[in-house]
Amino acid sequence: MEGAWHWVSCLEKTPEKRKPEDLDIIFAKLKTMKAFEGYPEDVLHELSQYLLYESFLKDVTLFRPGDEGLYWYAVISGSLDILDSDPSDSSKTTSICQLQKGDSFGENVIFGANRQTMIVTTSYCELLYVEAGHIRRIYEAHKPIMERLLHLNSSEGETSQALCSQLSEEVDSGERTSGVPESELALAGITLSQLISDHFPDLFSDHRVNLYTYRQCCSGHRLVDWVLTQSSVPRTRQHVVQMWQALLAEGILKHVHKEHPFRDDPQLFYQFTDRKPRPRSDSVPAYAFKILGSISSHFLGPPSHVLMGEGEVGSRLANGRPRSSSSIASSPRSSRSSLTSILDECFDTIAQLGPEVLILAILGKEPSERSEEDIELVYEELLNVRAFWHLSNAVKRELAACVRLEHFKKAGKFLFHQGDKGDSWYIILKGSINVVIRRKGVVCTLHEGDEFGKLAVVNEGVRSASIQTREPNCYFLRVEREDFRRILLSVESTTMKLVEHGKEVLLLEKGSWGRYSVVKGTPQKMLDHLLEAGIEEEEDTFSEDFFLTYPAFMSVSDLCDGLLHRYRCQPDKNGSIEPSDDGEQDYTKKRSVAQAVSLWIRVARAELIKDATFLKLLTQLQDALSRDKLLHELKTINVSLADSIRGAGFNSPNPGLLGQLKPRKSASAQDAEIKMGISTVPPQQPQDKTPLRVHTVDHTCCRLQVRLDMTARDIVNEACGKLELDAAHYDLCEVKSSGEKVVLKDSDISVHSEMSVNGRLYVVPKDHSSRTLPPLPDQNQKSVSLFPEKDGSRDIAAHLTLYDWNLFANIQQMEFIYSVFGRHKFGKITTNLDMLIRRFNEVQFWVVTEVCKESDLIKRINLIKKFIKIAGYCKSFNNLNSFFAIVIGLTNGAVSRLRQTWKELPPKFKRRLESFEALTDPSRNHKVLRAYQSKLPPPIIPFMPLVVKDMYFLHEANDTFVEGLVNFEKMKLVASKVRVLNGFRSGVLSADVRLLANRNPSLQLYIRTLRVIDNHHVLTQMSHKIEPSSRPSSISS
Repeated sequence: MEGAWHWVSCLEKTPEKRKPEDLDIIFAKLKTMKAFEGYPEDVLHELSQYLLYESFLKDVTLFRPGDEGLYWYAVISGSLDILDSDPSDSSKTTSICQLQKGDSFGENVIFGANRQTMIVTTSYCELLYVEAGHIRRIYEAHKPIMERLLHLNSSEGETSQALCSQLSEEVDSGERTSGVPESELALAGITLSQLISDHFPDLFSDHRVNLYTYRQCCSGHRLVDWVLTQSSVPRTRQHVVQMWQALLAEGILKHVHKEHPFRDDPQLFYQFTDRKPRPRSDSVPAYAFKILGSISSHFLGPPSHVLMGEGEVGSRLANGRPRSSSSIASSPRSSRSSLTSILDECFDTIAQLGPEVLILAILGKEPSERSEEDIELVYEELLNVRAFWHLSNAVKRELAACVRLEHFKKAGKFLFHQGDKGDSWYIILKGSINVVIRRKGVVCTLHEGDEFGKLAVVNEGVRSASIQTREPNCYFLRVEREDFRRILLSVESTTMKLVEHGKEVLLLEKGSWGRYSVVKGTPQKMLDHLLEAGIEEEEDTFSEDFFLTYPAFMSVSDLCDGLLHRYRCQPDKNGSIEPSDDGEQDYTKKRSVAQAVSLWIRVARAELIKDATFLKLLTQLQDALSRDKLLHELKTINVSLADSIRGAGFNSPNPGLLGQLKPRKSASAQDAEIKMGISTVPPQQPQDKTPLRVHTVDHTCCRLQVRLDMTARDIVNEACGKLELDAAHYDLCEVKSSGEKVVLKDSDISVHSEMSVNGRLYVVPKDHSSRTLPPLPDQNQKSVSLFPEKDGSRDIAAHLTLYDWNLFANIQQMEFIYSVFGRHKFGKITTNLDMLIRRFNEVQFWVVTEVCKESDLIKRINLIKKFIKIAGYCKSFNNLNSFFAIVIGLTNGAVSRLRQTWKELPPKFKRRLESFEALTDPSRNHKVLRAYQSKLPPPIIPFMPLVVKDMYFLHEANDTFVEGLVNFEKMKLVASKVRVLNGFRSGVLSADVRLLANRNPSLQLYIRTLRVIDNHHVLTQMSHKIEPSSRPSSISS
């Protein structure tokens, strides 16, 4: 929250005390605000100098008619009423209209006029304002632009109040503007077509195709090139193709042969349709004003502005029509920067809204017309719809092929009425509805993600209620009765339920291979099914998934008890298992238990063989298998155990003698001595110790050696013991380099690896937990190692890859489970996983730190070139984690703002970086990356933040328990993600990487001990120091 409102603290400074970095923060914020859309950068720079901030409570009067005009205002949150007083009775007021977020008012101060209306807040409001003298000077310096932005001219000034009154009368009489309002995407497309027609007429021309001449068209390839040329924001070709496809789906663009989809092809031609913008009648409350939208408003003024001064209202109408682009953009006074700004706004809107429009366009197709790619996109969308979360993935894929879209543009419309025949099942994709019953009225309200209408479809009956839209532009997914019965009800014929004592305890679903798999059940019944089905004979991955995800729904103790019980023996008084003679059936069940334990060891590995409860089970089972002469099963368990012991950092001369297990000494990664040759990084174990420095608020500190599995409370106890403090009155917290403080829970574990790159630990009194603590000097002023300029980019990439590979290979697959479901619930460390995620942040900030500390322009350019080369080699080595970190570091704000540096960078490096950014494009859930990654041969070091995001999404989007039963569909999804990661770790690194990383120990030491600055504010200051802002000089007060 502190970072989000840092710009407010900058505004609260007086203009003369604002520093360059304050002005940059304000300027960056203004560019994102609705109230300042369309303002050229030079005007925004000057406003940044003089804008002030103030908040008001509800029912506060800002000014009254006759008051002196002191300020011009812009609304950034809340709402205000514009009131007109009765000339015969000043106590009576009439509401003219309401101001909302993005509106501005008070422009009459430019001309020195007094106020002619009353402004009263109707809710808590936040306003930006400029003193009259400053806004007047800015207006005079940029008069043509400001006249357009503030919508000021004499004719409109004389008629605006009459127009406002006329609109108010229309509202009172119930009249509404007819016609369907345009979407923001459509308005952006129409505006773009107007700009091209006025300013780029040569882009579209006549083309002869197959002996036929098409008028005013352009090839897809040239359209993509044009956007890349005109956009001031770097974009990828694939991203631009999606933008044009969105306009194609919206009906703004069309193929000369009506073909879909849009293609980046020099032989396929497209035309703009002759569609004209239609006024939006619902953009302002009470339908007081007719607004064209955020993009077309660049020709009319800032979006949703209602510019009130001496009764003047900045109407959105110009003789009933929007102004054309040529009236402004082609004006002799219009600057190139203004045109570029408008184009960028169009591009940004299309890029932002395009993916949603694509999905809606696909859903609008007939199911028979959808391609495999269309169905896959719809399927991915259904994963995010709450009403479908409980369905299996197979059912979701079937629904993706047949679900339809319904769109209701107005509020108050009925989807169906009580008593109608139920022929469809509905899911709310966007919007909300009222459920209405006769003589009862509205009984409830449903929102996005809710579903309705299923009961009448299942029973083939009539609707029990009427459904009415609550708001305009509601979108619904609809499944017709035939499809519903075919897909959903047919599931009943392919499912098998096991019921005990009147309660369902296991649900199985018949798969495509003809066998039944577990959908949900109690833990004990799922274990029964696992043992009865057998481990070797099973064709799906149920057994492996069960032993991988069991911590989410079953304790080790319960699982051990269940296995002992199913061995059909009971422990004797000495804890041993007596042999049993129950024939062939008993032999089969014992064999299944032994196979299950062997699989459990192979899956859980190190986490399991350190558990005392499991070791007790294993000792008893080994004894029983030996007595029952099940020597093959005993050998299988011992082999699995030996493999796990070697991988877990233990020494034991005999796998069967678990009492001889001793932890193998393993130094931490930081303390590992790096000698000539490849130095591997040892995996982190719970018993390993790491050095920690713990500070107090009075600037004293102590040094500790703590085990990795110690909780935050354990660390507080140990630190307070050394500092002679009462631990009961202290908490542990982390202070980041930015000054942000995070108070840790007593149960938090893996504290050391969870900290930020330059974070510091403090013990603070419980009653001081809310107080801020300044970061220590060494958190932001540490000495930075010299960059290895003389080492080759390929060598650096090889060392990055080898180190990342060591960290990735060290991760125990159970760490993913503990991290997703909550490590504090299990008391298990996830240090190896944390180290690789932290490594991503280190490399990212390493790039930013190295660039921002280099003051020499030529060296800085060469440094960026080298980082681009390193990223390319990391990509060729399948090290996507470091590749992403370097690319994201190069696009960090502190680096991307270095205009002079990027200007001098050779074009081929810019093109290469753009191609890298195409791979990092996050649209459609990183679809480009996923497609690229699926084609790579292992080993692969994946982009770890995306891996963690996927795991957490699966956890949050799916309930662990459904109706008291374990949702094993969720467990399958989580296990499948872990299985993919294990596939990435198959194989060995290429000999090329190992050879390169084997010949430079000093570079190896540098790469593994990167010293970086991770404070964005400090990095921004460093960036301004090496390349000051080129803003125009401030206006003198």
